[in-house]
Amino acid sequence: MKKFFLLGLTISFILTSCSGLKNMLPIPTDLESALALKEVLNSSTFKAIKTLNNMRSGTDGLPKEIQPVLSAMKTLGYGDQVEAVKKQIVKASAIVADESEVIMKQAIKDVSFKDAAKIVVTGGDAATSVLKQSMYKTVSMRYSERLDQELGKTDATQYWPLAAGAYNIFAKEKVDDKLSDFLAKRAVDALFLTVGAKEKETRIDYKKVGSTVVNKVFDYYQDKKINNKGKIVKK
Repeated sequence: MKKFFLLGLTISFILTSCSGLKNMLPIPTDLESALALKEVLNSSTFKAIKTLNNMRSGTDGLPKEIQPVLSAMKTLGYGDQVEAVKKQIVKASAIVADESEVIMKQAIKDVSFKDAAKIVVTGGDAATSVLKQSMYKTVSMRYSERLDQELGKTDATQYWPLAAGAYNIFAKEKVDDKLSDFLAKRAVDALFLTVGAKEKETRIDYKKVGSTVVNKVFDYYQDKKINNKGKIVKK
């Protein structure tokens, strides 16, 4: 009887120890949490750009908002130039789109996560939202500058101000007088939207990122959620 009692105590001790070890995952530092978020964003950006490139290959590569403006070109008597301008815009946009990953990686590197742990546990596209809020203007400017360089090699910019001006006379939603700004905003809006969607997917299966720091941070907060019934208890 005494042997069975001792065996029971041993098993109980082992189970308690295992449970205790699980609850003693190393607490990530603020720096580690920020690094984990940046790695998740880099992974999400790569997936987002791949998705957008696949989508663009199935269309003419032009934002839908540009069609009414090109129609305005025709009313101004530049109908013969419309197709040429479209091709120039598509070519320039494709070149800049290929550089999206470099532009976004720099933005992710520069972003500051003041309360990284909170952003980790918020879930969804919380990291993308912080990135967009702090780096939208910077990313848009970089896009616009590159588009300027490429479009400057064509005559597309010659016709755009005239067409945009004609369109804006009657349009409720005005378009930018500068072609590169117009295209940059549409491209960056689509990019951040898709990165946010990919962040949500990445959070669900963060192990696929293949990062030690991501695993450490997300394992810890996932464990905290489970052991505190969905509530994060800060230490």
